[in-house]
Amino acid sequence: MKKTTKLLTAMLVTSSLLGAGAASAFTDIQEQKPLQMVKELQAKGIIQGISADKFAPSRTITTAQAVQMIVNVADLKVQPNYNGRSFDSVPKDAWYANAVNIAVQNGLSVSSDMKWNEPITREVFSTLLSEAIQQTGNYPVVAMYLHVADEDLMKEESRGAVQFLLLTKIAKLDSNDKFHPTNHLTRIEAAELAYHSIQFIEEHQQITLPEKPEQPESGISTSVVKVDESQNKVTVTKDDLPNPGYGIKISSVDYVSDSEAVIYYKVLEPDPDSIYPQVISKSSDDVLVPAKYSKITVKSAGIINFTK
Repeated sequence: MKKTTKLLTAMLVTSSLLGAGAASAFTDIQEQKPLQMVKELQAKGIIQGISADKFAPSRTITTAQAVQMIVNVADLKVQPNYNGRSFDSVPKDAWYANAVNIAVQNGLSVSSDMKWNEPITREVFSTLLSEAIQQTGNYPVVAMYLHVADEDLMKEESRGAVQFLLLTKIAKLDSNDKFHPTNHLTRIEAAELAYHSIQFIEEHQQITLPEKPEQPESGISTSVVKVDESQNKVTVTKDDLPNPGYGIKISSVDYVSDSEAVIYYKVLEPDPDSIYPQVISKSSDDVLVPAKYSKITVKSAGIINFTK
């Protein structure tokens, strides 16, 4: 009986020490901001240290570790009705096998020839991370190009992913506008990218866009994109115009209540002195609407005749 009591006591002491280790600060991260960032990621189950008090921030992260982290960041799940393994190069009992399978099922560009236990580069990590984030939602990104001084070192298919991470402020360039795509990624660099990715996803998934605008007639479609906290951009498209000479123009917006806005558009007739190919065409126009108007209706305001 005494032996049993001692054993239970020892187990309780061991459990309390493990709990304290998980909650304690990593002694090899000195700056407060990255330390807090790593602790938050650890609390969410995104990352873990190499021991109770060591994170090894300058150690490189392997491809397998990176895939597991990225799947965790985007909270990607096994897809229904999927059977079998993704790659024969991944042992079925490998600790990272499930993460690789999930990555494949969700369209991430992992491949069978990846060196799972070797360091991953910043370029490959960024590509997989960008793909994973975009599986969680359709996020509006400003249509612009950021100069990257060492872009020529990237593969063509990676450049869009890096631009996405830069434009969303998930990643950043150094003081010389370089991304260092071929460098191996360190654990603290991966943690920082993971942290900013989760912030981006959480912030944008809290946004409620207006209801889908009512369609007043056939051939009219609309889209709503958040510009900032105070306004949305509403784009109206008419896709059954007789030829490219026709166009549309938003003529006015009527705020009929505290939550409803009515957008009026007019069809622009072509120049009668010009010749246009007789092909069905489309035209679009957009307008900024305050974000508080959650219901949007689109209505025709007639036709504008061409005048010289």
